[in-house]
Order: sequence, then C-alpha cells, then structure tokens
Amino acid sequence: MKITRYFSLIKLPLLSVLLSNHVLAQDYLAENDFFGDSPEVLTVSRVHKPLANSPASVTVIDRQMIRDSGAREIADIFRMVPGFVVGYKNGNTPVVTYHGMGLQFHRQLQVLVDGRSVFNPASGGVPWSQLPLLLEDIERIEVTRGPNAVTYGASAFLATINIITRHAAEDLGGKVSVTHDLDEDNTAQDIYLRYGNNYKDFDWRISAGREEDDGYEAEFDSKILRKINIRTDFLTAYNQFWSVSAGLTESTIGRGDDAIDDPYRDEETLNSYQNIKWELQQDAAHTTVKLTHSRLDQEDAFTAIQTPVTADISFDFVADRLDLELFQNRFLSQNLTWNYGLSVRKDEVTSFWLFNNNETQHVKTNNLFSSLEWKLPSSTIVDMGFLIEDSNITRQQESFRLSIIQSIDNHHLRFVSSSAKRNPIIWEQEGNISFDATIDQNAPFPFDAYAGQTIPYEIQWLNGDNLMPESILSHEIGLLSHFMDHELTTDIKVFEYEITDQIYDIEVDHDPLLTPLPFDDDQYSQMINGDKTRVSGIELYFNYSPRHSGIRLFGGLSLVDANSFDEDIERSIPDKTGYFGGHYNFNPHHQLSAVLYWVDELSWVDSNDRLDAYNKLDLRYEYTLDPKNQVKLELIGHNLAEEYAEYKDDNIQEKSYLIRVSGRF
Repeated sequence: MKITRYFSLIKLPLLSVLLSNHVLAQDYLAENDFFGDSPEVLTVSRVHKPLANSPASVTVIDRQMIRDSGAREIADIFRMVPGFVVGYKNGNTPVVTYHGMGLQFHRQLQVLVDGRSVFNPASGGVPWSQLPLLLEDIERIEVTRGPNAVTYGASAFLATINIITRHAAEDLGGKVSVTHDLDEDNTAQDIYLRYGNNYKDFDWRISAGREEDDGYEAEFDSKILRKINIRTDFLTAYNQFWSVSAGLTESTIGRGDDAIDDPYRDEETLNSYQNIKWELQQDAAHTTVKLTHSRLDQEDAFTAIQTPVTADISFDFVADRLDLELFQNRFLSQNLTWNYGLSVRKDEVTSFWLFNNNETQHVKTNNLFSSLEWKLPSSTIVDMGFLIEDSNITRQQESFRLSIIQSIDNHHLRFVSSSAKRNPIIWEQEGNISFDATIDQNAPFPFDAYAGQTIPYEIQWLNGDNLMPESILSHEIGLLSHFMDHELTTDIKVFEYEITDQIYDIEVDHDPLLTPLPFDDDQYSQMINGDKTRVSGIELYFNYSPRHSGIRLFGGLSLVDANSFDEDIERSIPDKTGYFGGHYNFNPHHQLSAVLYWVDELSWVDSNDRLDAYNKLDLRYEYTLDPKNQVKLELIGHNLAEEYAEYKDDNIQEKSYLIRVSGRF
C-alpha cells in the first residue's frame, strides 16, 4: 500500500544534478492572464465568462498569490478570501468556513477540484490535508461567495470553491522542490517532483510529493502524506478535447489524547480518484461529459480496556462515489445563451462507527439544472438559474438564482437574489454512533449486575430522524470596477442572508434502559432542525497590478453582523476578517512578498473556546539563482506578528521558518 517511499531519501544535494539541465517550460504568471483586460471565470455557471458578467460574487486566487502567501497547506490559501475563516483543530485537521459556523465536519461548503466534488459523503466536510492534490499543480482557485446550488447542488450552500489545476501542456519538462523547516524541534519537510512531456496533440504530466510534520507540540497529531497525480490532455479531432486524470494520497495521521477510550495511534487512509472528461466544441453549442470515481478508505481501530470493561472501537469507514455529469452551453443567438445539464451520483458508505452496523448505506442523488443568460441592448445582463435535486433519503428540493448586471463603462453593478436547500447528509439522517462493551465474568460492584454481558458502552450520537433540509435566502448588491486602464480592480459586495431550519446538534438525556452503566455519560448528541440565523454585512476586495512595475498589491475585508437562535453559532461568526498582501520585484533575482491577516474574536462551534482576535503575518523572500533554469531559493516566515490560539485555546500558533529550494530540469 505504500507509494514511492523513496521520496524520504531524496535530499538537497540532488538538486545540483537535476537543476543543471535545460528548462523546457516556464511557470505561468497567472495573474497576468487573469487580471488582463478581459478576465474570465468558469465556476459560477460552468461556462467561461468575463468576471464582470458573473452572476455571483467571485474571488480568484491566482498562482502568484499562492506563491506570495508562502502557504505550505492548501487550506491556508483561503485566508485570502473575504469572509473566509481557517482553523486547525489539530496539526493534521484544517477546517475552512465562510462566515464562521465552523466545525470539523463542516457541511455548508462545496469544494471542487477541476469541477469534481471532494466533499465527504459520509460525515461531511473536506479532508483538506489528505486530498490527492499537490499545491504546485494548482493554476488558480475560484471562490463563489454566496449560494450556488443552482449549479452544483445542495452542498453549494454558503459558498463554492473550485480548485483548477494546470493543463498538462503548461508543465513540459521537470521540476523539483524541497522544503524544510529551520526549527530543530519540528520536522516539517516536503518534497515535490514533476515531469511532463507531449507527443503531437497528447500532453501528459506526472507529479508526486511527500509531506511530513509533527503537528502541535502538545498533541499527538503528526502526519505523513504521500501523493501522486497523473494528468493527460489530448485532441482526437479538431473540436474534441479529452482530459484524463487520476490521483492517490496515502496518509499516516496521528490520533488520540492518551485516554483509555482514545489512545495514541496512527490512522491510515487512502484517498483516490479517477476522472475522465470529454468536450465537444461546435459553433452553436459546447458539450461536456464527465465521469468521476472517488474512494476514501480509512483504517482506525483499537481495543479500549478499563478493567473490568473491554470495548472494541472502530473508526474505520469506506466512502465510494460514482458521479456522471452532462452539461451543454447552447448559444441561441448572439445575446441569448442557454446552459443546462444533469448529474447522477451514487454514494456508498460502510462504517460501523457512523451507523452502528456493517451494512453499506446507499444514497442516489439526481440533479437537473439550467440557466439562461440574456444580454440586453442597454448593457444589461439578466441571468436566471434553476435546479431540482432528488435523492432516495430526502425529499425533492428546488433552488433558484436571479442576477441582473448593469454595466456603465468600467463599472458593473450586480443585483443577485438566490435560494438554496441543503439536504441532510447520510450521517445526519442515518447516523447512530454506539460501541458495545463486554463485562468480565468476575466484575466487582457496581458492574457485577452486568457480569458476562455485552451492553452499550458509549453512545455519542443518534440520527436526526425526519430532518428537514436547511434553507437559505440570500440577497446582494455588488459593484465591480476597473480603474487606471484595468491596473486597479475593486469589488464591493453588500449582502444579507437568512438560514432557516438550520441543522445542528443538541444534548439529550440518555434513556437509562439503553445505557445503564454508571460510567456512561448522562447525555448524548442528536441532530435536529433549529430556527433562524441571519447574517448581513459588507465585503471589499481590490487588486492593484501596475504594468512593468514589479509591484502587486491585493487585499480584502469582511464586516458582518450575525444574529442566531443558537449562541454557539452566533459566537462562531467573527465580526471582522481581512488580509492585505503583495510582492515587489527588486530585480530579476530578488522578490519580497508578504501577507498580513486579521481575524476578530470567535469560537468554533465544536470547541467553544473563546479565542482572542489575532494578526498573522507571513513573509517570503525569493532569490533566483539561475533565471534560465528557474533555480530559486526561498526563505519563508509564518506567524511573525504574534503568537495566537487557533480553533482551541491550547493550539498556539508560534513563529516558524522554512527554507525552500526549487528548479526546473
């Protein structure tokens, strides 16, 4: 099961050999492509269109911004999105949310990689660290800030992230990168290898990496990740395009807190996918068919012994997904475009942990979606979208969006009203977490009454029977403007949304007939529908990139006011978040970049620790030793402003320093 273990043997001296060869391709400066005169985005409507014509608010994180941030983890990138909050429950479990409401298995955010969903169908959330995805392979990230269920279904509730990887033709030749921390008490070290080539109209790339660190000093949360990805892009006719990709991540994750029922141990996980996409480009239509298979296989089982009680506890689970999508853009006229499609998805989950049995849970979900874009003579665009979703465990749901965009020279005023429904996931609807205990034959008082019996040892969770779907109704007014011949772009969004029938958990007293043992807790958690959460505020974004200057600045700010029926939910939404960053090229050899983040006080829903407001400053210095071969030395400092607590009050983020050497061959 181990893949490419030789990565751990590769050290810095190897670079002197690999980097002496000729460079076959250069890295894209993606911001030059995106922030040109006609920037385009794909995610909102599944069709390329100018950002100014997007029917929803979109933030784009391009390749240069990722480099400027000095991020080592994919999750950290989303700190550069207005309103987003990132936290680490421990050193190997990052969580990403929009406007708070954050918990480990966050279920109100859709995350896509090249359009395929990586949302966990078993328990919800996204396994950020374990995604079969390497940071170096990312071209850009498009984040739709607002409901987008009319395009991607129920999970696209608060926001949608689409991580877009590089076309294989962009990475001809090879690249190697080695990262190591400069703190002898921590063992953070990463290696990345890539090689790409082509033959006529066939382009291919293979990339692999190994990531390792010890996590927080006070926790058993180390991680070792071994990743490999393959992508091919090719033509079979002048207007037919194919993309075939596959990836695998094998992870060893430290778990436990040294308790009897949660000992220190290693969790072994395999996360894999295979994806095939076919596109047909015609004068009047563009057709896309995509078939994806993904599988998440986790092994984490142990025996808890607390005399006279023995309990076998298993957190193993297997989640298997098969997803077929058909989509077409039909150009009815020069000013009228009709987009429509359907998706058929089958999820299978086997988990004693989640369902208290070894049976495979089956969920079939069908989506039918459509949108119509009408360009009026008065520089006005009307965009209407509609989706119907149906599954075998929930009722049929409908979502809609209406967007009106008015353009006046370089200013684009946007009015958006949208609704979405989030159906309960399998765990919320069918979950029943319970483990059995065996009592010794010679058990003393007070266990003697149960000697030799097998009875419930611990009940943590029972399903939310007859749950209603969550509903959201959102309204926004946005203004996207270009100044100084498109060197400066600003985006302002004023918004308000209301979530009703919000799904959350409550503590319920045990039935003593179900859990008679005196060492059991007297309460368990259960999912129910709550009342309303209302969030309103303003979000700002800007990008300043003067041509031929070597300077780039970007930043964002989110100011919100939240009112919720549940105090924990309300406390999880910070009043203010923001970031400011950029880079300066002193000359072709020297670049300095920095990003400053600030987050107001908040509490994560599943920790309840009240965390103080904090500032986070990350700096990066890049020295290009050999421009021809792109041989670079980077020095990166994280958390340089102050130490702060993240997610839990004992998860202290301290200053850390990394060195990275990379080059092409």
